[in-house]
Amino acid sequence: MPDLQNLKRVDLSDLHQPAQIANRIHRALSQVEGPVPAVRIARALDISQVRLDKFDGFEGMLLTDRRRSDGVILANTCRGDRRARFTVAHELGHFLMERHVPSDEAGFRCTAGDMQETREMQRHFRQEKEANRFAIELLAPGAAFKACANLAPDLEHVRKLSTRLDLSKEATARRYRELHEAQVAMVFHRNGLVRYVDRSDGFPPPSVKKDTTLPASVLTGVSSGTCPNWRSPIPRTGSTALPWQSCRCRRSTRRRATGSPC
Repeated sequence: MPDLQNLKRVDLSDLHQPAQIANRIHRALSQVEGPVPAVRIARALDISQVRLDKFDGFEGMLLTDRRRSDGVILANTCRGDRRARFTVAHELGHFLMERHVPSDEAGFRCTAGDMQETREMQRHFRQEKEANRFAIELLAPGAAFKACANLAPDLEHVRKLSTRLDLSKEATARRYRELHEAQVAMVFHRNGLVRYVDRSDGFPPPSVKKDTTLPASVLTGVSSGTCPNWRSPIPRTGSTALPWQSCRCRRSTRRRATGSPC
């Protein structure tokens, strides 16, 4: 269990970027084995109470004043404990980024949509995106992905990291794609129907579109538990398309690098 005695909020006061704040926290904690203790970190940084429960109408809430003297975090557990952990980290991000403006006099109120926000144009969207960035940087530090970032892309890495970090498979997969050295596209689907594609910069636009059905060979492998190599509809040498929620399907011409697997 990491020692939080060296974690002081005053040491974060000169930082405004989410990744910088998360990195400073990790330096204070030294090496964390297993899940990052989001609730304990929040309490060490002047959050007086963290309540995990089933709520209606919001995903998370930060109750604080404009001076942020202290705060209370409410996290909805209706979508599972892993989602609630992400929500705690998200609300902590609002608390620590002092330039964030509360949504009302009571503090911050965040919906499920806010937890997936990526737009930057309006202040609210930018603040939600920054809180999401802080949450993933805190809960999925780059050091945890270092061992497999230069290996051939493999969904088994994502599964192991998801368990190790106590993070949802979807959030883990997106972080894995972001940190991997190869160009990778993650195809997220539900029951074979494409939800969206998350791809590396430079990876060509996929031919699979939202609400379309994945190739039958992939779905057959999912149901049987023995998945054949899936030839991505994106013919690009050195790139890999991984259909998430299936077994280990991969296409890559990269040589497996030496090093310890995840």
